[in-house]
Amino acid sequence: MKTIETVFKEFLGEQCQRLHPETYSDYEEVIDLFVQFLNRSAYLFLSKKDAERFNALHNKECKKECKEYCEIFSPEHIEDSEVEGFLSFYMIQNVFLGMDFLKASVQVIHDLVKWLHANGYMADEMYEETEKDVRELKDDVPAAKELAFLLFEYIESHPVKKYTKRLSSYFEVEKIEPGKLWLYEYYTLGQTVGPVIVSPEISSKAKVGWTVYLALGKTGNIWQPLVPGIVYPRFAGEL
Repeated sequence: MKTIETVFKEFLGEQCQRLHPETYSDYEEVIDLFVQFLNRSAYLFLSKKDAERFNALHNKECKKECKEYCEIFSPEHIEDSEVEGFLSFYMIQNVFLGMDFLKASVQVIHDLVKWLHANGYMADEMYEETEKDVRELKDDVPAAKELAFLLFEYIESHPVKKYTKRLSSYFEVEKIEPGKLWLYEYYTLGQTVGPVIVSPEISSKAKVGWTVYLALGKTGNIWQPLVPGIVYPRFAGEL
């Protein structure tokens, strides 16, 4: 049985033969980041049987014998949940990268998914679902990052000095009007807050269903952003 680590080396070996060295460098870096993500988080998606196997091989007392996720499992363990978690959560939250590299990362994963399927490492049904997710995230991942930058700039240029109530949490974008957002708060209130006053550009870039972490201040009947956070096109808080 080939492991994820072995198969990724095969993929990179083929890309090295066909790509310009500068482009190949992006592929190598993205795959390295994907391996880091899988080794840190992919165990969360394991079945009970596979989780027991992972724990037996990963949690050994002797560190020299401890194996990582990508050294234990085959590429059949890479499915849409792992790919989506990497692109829509890990790359946005944990990696401080430029917009060009973020766009390149989606292309690299798209090529990887197609390569896995073409080489018999991903079943047809899983490939169709995963490939569809990657195509949708191709635009949404950099767009979410751009929205986070716009929120930061807006808050910096529109400081709020007085407010009667403050709320910090994860919010799902529920409704959008020019210059206004209505946000559903996940954990504390379990209800929608709004309108949240933002710039027309921010409201034009936001999408219903996206999740953003923000601190908000309320004055009268309106809310204003106080502290910017991260924007997720698909929220995966358990990661």
